[in-house]
Amino acid sequence: MRASSAFVKRWRLAGAAGAVALAWGWGAWAQNPMAAGPFAAAVVAAEGPFGAPPYDDPASVLGMPSTDFYDPWGGLFGGTTMRRVKLVEPAHDFDPSQTRKLVTTLGEGSLIIVRFEQPITDDPAHPYGLDLLVFGNAWFASSGFADDSADMNTLMLIGGGFAEPMKVSVSPGCTGKPGEDAADWRTWAWYCYENGPYADTAFPTHAYRWNRADSTWSREGMDFTKPVNPVLGPMFESGGLSAADAIDLYAGSGGGTGFDLAESGFALVHYVKVEGQAGFDGGEIDAFSCVRPTVLGDSLCLAPANGNVGSVFHFQEPGNPARNVVRLELSALAGIVVAGVARFEDPSALAALPCRRFEAVDFKVAGVLGSDVPTFDAALVINVGPWYVGGGADLDALAWDGASWTRMPFEFDAGAGTVRLAGLGAGGAFAVVQISPPRLAIQAAGTGFGFQFLPVGGWRHTLERTVDCGSWSSVASLTPTNGEPVALSDAAPLGTRAWYRLRLTRP
Repeated sequence: MRASSAFVKRWRLAGAAGAVALAWGWGAWAQNPMAAGPFAAAVVAAEGPFGAPPYDDPASVLGMPSTDFYDPWGGLFGGTTMRRVKLVEPAHDFDPSQTRKLVTTLGEGSLIIVRFEQPITDDPAHPYGLDLLVFGNAWFASSGFADDSADMNTLMLIGGGFAEPMKVSVSPGCTGKPGEDAADWRTWAWYCYENGPYADTAFPTHAYRWNRADSTWSREGMDFTKPVNPVLGPMFESGGLSAADAIDLYAGSGGGTGFDLAESGFALVHYVKVEGQAGFDGGEIDAFSCVRPTVLGDSLCLAPANGNVGSVFHFQEPGNPARNVVRLELSALAGIVVAGVARFEDPSALAALPCRRFEAVDFKVAGVLGSDVPTFDAALVINVGPWYVGGGADLDALAWDGASWTRMPFEFDAGAGTVRLAGLGAGGAFAVVQISPPRLAIQAAGTGFGFQFLPVGGWRHTLERTVDCGSWSSVASLTPTNGEPVALSDAAPLGTRAWYRLRLTRP
């Protein structure tokens, strides 16, 4: 027997056959005090027909997606009437207080246009290249009941699901171009995603984290500004996953259909339109959301299709999303992983760094669904530009092996101020440091001079001499393996006044 949610949706669609024709004119006629931030803030136009009550209120699409709902049919199947929104049981009817409508059905010929206070931007730091999320009440088909009492560890996705595609368009609004009227949205430039993706399709909304170990629900919410990796769509559609597996593959995302603004040609937009057209009607809209940049500490679910096209993922400074800290370049991946970059904060390891630290990051990679970490080839590009203005000759890159730091090869881009660590086939902690020039201590040594100093392990140290501070000649050199004190000498000094310096060369 299918879950109760399927029964409710079939009943609701039948009840929506006598759709209600509603139309409103231009203007922010509906606003939601909870709509601040990344979610749609106002409905500026709405034209029916919409669904039968309670699926007839365009204002229900404002604010964040639904997290809980009242299911009047829940008791018929032995469950409770208060439910969590999840990828196998969608939002419908009212919220738990039975006072707020959750979703709106768009009949043929209908439309809803919403405005965002903060713009939706085409930002390379948005994960998977997606900038906008549209939430409906699609769901994945599953075996058995899908209410809150179901064990997500054993409830299986059986392939496919329920989706009602509708077309989505975006616009920056009135830009002052000839023919545009700020009071008439029909005169603005719009881009319609004619060939998809479509609203009320993949990926179903999922509101809360699931605790696999205890087979219980958490009240910790998922992230409605983070998309699901779109390349995973066929995997969900084919079935064979448990609901808990599917939740893990969401990687903290709250779901939603993702849209790439680059396709539209707009750098930013403030308005989103959903239409019920012939063959693309009857679906529901719950909410809209801007995608936020990925920041240090976030994790992403990555699949072979991401690596095979050379995908790039940015990790921004938390609290300052305009500053990119690390760029992950993925060139090959043999399986599915969850990968992320965070700041490396091991006090003892950081204290062991031999030089001034510019940045230290922890690159974490884990297999999913119980698998080992598959083979991969990646590069980390670490930004040191805000603090470093040199040519890179005094920089070094180090890797932490759990006991000590070891040198590793890197490329420095002086124009971008970045250090690139290529050929990474495993996670780990990495640091970019600036070498401090050793201080020379001089003393007589027989007929010459000796120079003692604390070296930089692994670097070549060359003692040089000049009489005019213009032309320097090499006197002696060595490459210490560690930072223990060493000495170089000039056994045959010149009979005239001379200057000495120590040149460090990275191997």
